[in-house]
Amino acid sequence: MEASSAPMRPSLEATSSESADKASGDAIVRKVGRRLMWYVIALYVVSVLDRGNLGFASFSMNKDLGLTPQMYGIGVGILFLGYSLFEVPSNLALARFGARITLTRIAMLFGVVTMSMAFVTGPHSFYLVRGLLGMAEAGLTPGVFLFLSYWIPQSYRARYNAAFTYAVPSAYILASLVSGAILQLDGALGVPGWKWLFILEGLPAVLLGVIGIFYLTDRPHQAKWLSPSEREWLQAQIDRETTVHHEKSAKLGQLLRRPVLWILAIGYIGIFCGNATLGIWLPQIMHGHGVNLSVIGFVSAVPPLAGVVGMTYLSRRSDKMKERVWHAVACMLLAAAGFGMVAASRGAATALVGFMLANIGVYSSLAIFWSIPQTYLSAKVRPAAIALISSFGALFGGWLAPMYIGRVQGLFHSLPMGMAIVAVLMLFSSLCVGVAGNRLVKG
Repeated sequence: MEASSAPMRPSLEATSSESADKASGDAIVRKVGRRLMWYVIALYVVSVLDRGNLGFASFSMNKDLGLTPQMYGIGVGILFLGYSLFEVPSNLALARFGARITLTRIAMLFGVVTMSMAFVTGPHSFYLVRGLLGMAEAGLTPGVFLFLSYWIPQSYRARYNAAFTYAVPSAYILASLVSGAILQLDGALGVPGWKWLFILEGLPAVLLGVIGIFYLTDRPHQAKWLSPSEREWLQAQIDRETTVHHEKSAKLGQLLRRPVLWILAIGYIGIFCGNATLGIWLPQIMHGHGVNLSVIGFVSAVPPLAGVVGMTYLSRRSDKMKERVWHAVACMLLAAAGFGMVAASRGAATALVGFMLANIGVYSSLAIFWSIPQTYLSAKVRPAAIALISSFGALFGGWLAPMYIGRVQGLFHSLPMGMAIVAVLMLFSSLCVGVAGNRLVKG
């Protein structure tokens, strides 16, 4: 018996060693997550809050400024024009100068610009400040995804991508509750409620920017809050994946000549449009269906709450099955169905269910989609490629689409009808993501 059991000892020891290494690695990644994730989530929550508060401000702001539905749609979209133009430069700056400088600069700038929305006096100043807000915020989303790729090993990254994406529906839940309460300050000190909204919700971004200057660390080897052995292990993991996970085209010029990148970028248009329009029109559409302003904040919080629950299940399912492309496509189709329900709605109940499905589909596809370029693009081209994809989405899904949504709403005299454009974009984009993602997976 002794002779037969002796050969088993090295195997058991090796298994024990591997288990210990994994447990140690898990602990290090959790430590990194505790240190960094609260900050990037808080920053994203505030950015979405500062974008989404327009939907609540519009109840009285549009009348005060003389904005038609089409003018409002232009203002919604022009933010993303500035966003798209400065997306790539911002992400390249983060890759070169680090997150501490880039993310804190973004936070302080968009906080100040948000507060300046309180001083707009008409359509032209409204367009100007919204455009400046897009320039200020440019690079935040792709910048954080790039930042996480410097800190979180690939085997852990999908769940942390999802954790970051939780900020979107969480921000809309917060916006629904907080913005509704702030609007009750209407007339305090002679200031309209919509102006209080921009002033009070811009301050947290400035504060986070100041905190980030002293708190953020650019790369693992600089982290004094990790032990030397923890820094070495984490940096070794990231460096190893940089050489193992790579796309065939290691140079950006070669990658730009490949159709697959452009198809993937086109595929992101629908996701971006869905994400950009959910919070902007939800309060107005629900109010148009008869929901009283006194409860609009609570009703508007229901769809993003459904989005959190749905995204949790679907992202974990994607992780468990180790499959990204078709999960993203399925989520986009779900979002298209939800927006279609809203477009066809004739009452509050149907619109609410449609928005719930749209929230689940949009946020789930957003969380799963970004794991595709993070995994299959090389470290050399990743900063510019991720920013390019995001810029494409911002330009066409964030800038142009809302203008046509506003035009359709004005033409049909129906706010819900504009959501048909989002449904069509989600359908077309799901096809593009399926084609491009499948090609990237096959290499």
